[in-house]
Amino acid sequence: MMRGLFIFVLYQFLNSIVNGFLIRIPRQQEDTVGTPRVSVLVPARNEEENIGQCVQSLLMQDYPNYEIVVLNDSSEDGTTTVLKNINSEKLKVIESKDVLPEGWTGKNWACYRLFLNSTGEIVIFTDADTIHSSNMISTMVQEMERRNLSFASGIPRELITTFGERITVPFMNYSIVSIFPIFLSYLSPVFNMFSVANGQFMTFKRCAYEQIGGHAAVKEEIVEDIELSKLVCKHGMKVGMYNLSNLVSCRMYRGFREAFKGLSNSYFALSGMRIIPSLFVWTWMLIVGIYPLFSLLEPAHRLLALETICMTMLIWYETSLNYKLPRHIVFYYPLISLVNSLIGFHSIIEGLRRNTSWKGRTISVKKPRWF
Repeated sequence: MMRGLFIFVLYQFLNSIVNGFLIRIPRQQEDTVGTPRVSVLVPARNEEENIGQCVQSLLMQDYPNYEIVVLNDSSEDGTTTVLKNINSEKLKVIESKDVLPEGWTGKNWACYRLFLNSTGEIVIFTDADTIHSSNMISTMVQEMERRNLSFASGIPRELITTFGERITVPFMNYSIVSIFPIFLSYLSPVFNMFSVANGQFMTFKRCAYEQIGGHAAVKEEIVEDIELSKLVCKHGMKVGMYNLSNLVSCRMYRGFREAFKGLSNSYFALSGMRIIPSLFVWTWMLIVGIYPLFSLLEPAHRLLALETICMTMLIWYETSLNYKLPRHIVFYYPLISLVNSLIGFHSIIEGLRRNTSWKGRTISVKKPRWF
């Protein structure tokens, strides 16, 4: 067992180094590459605490040719009031009271509606709980144009305030950095299954979004970001994954309870609602995080266990350093693995019960299957 864990963590360690080079930090250059029309699209449902900061940061952009379109998706809190108090020619607010069409998740329907109401040659989908630096649009437009990308996504700086957030949220960064062999998705459309994206921030060329069918093509998917990325790769288009910690920040969840609920909604969906693969993944991640600690007590496995633990801590240190997370989460990693594995198991149970909801709305999920 310990030898197998060592080999897996060695893969993670080497993969994190490769991804460290591939997931680059976008930098604004002196030269310009034109100013195509950009639409920043923000779905918002019950985002009273976040939407004001998000929109205000988007209104402060140094880019000359853009619009902000917000879809207020039947919010039941003060979101409507906050948006009414923001006056700008660049901001367009769509008030939606539509009944969610059958077969769609709420966010996918909102994003699809946003796109239909946009005019940009480049469209940026971003969550309502994000905050953007003033050069976000200009930097990403330069990256898209200079590298001829059809799609770009990335990892923002995740703002984690409470202890409950520290033992849940960073697992997302760690898994993207260490588990996904992103380089394979860059090589050939055949490896589209290894493509990854983050729905907190996704940038499309309009023609590429239309070609893959947009959110209508993934209307029932909970992890629509990854599915959209797979579609872009499958069509042979060029994609880019970025370290966005200098451009975008996000507080995904406020406290442990909200984080547990939010992550439970997506973990089972990551495996395509397949029971056996999902059980294997979360059991394995639990073993990877915990078993080497117990192996320190066995003289025959002590050295291998120590090497495995050291590599794991280096992965976590690299992740915290690159994405501006608190350094001390390195020492929490066994607890982070334990908690996220429990969330994974809970996600399977909720998926089997078809009991998935978010922000007061039931999420229609695909029927679970064994494989």
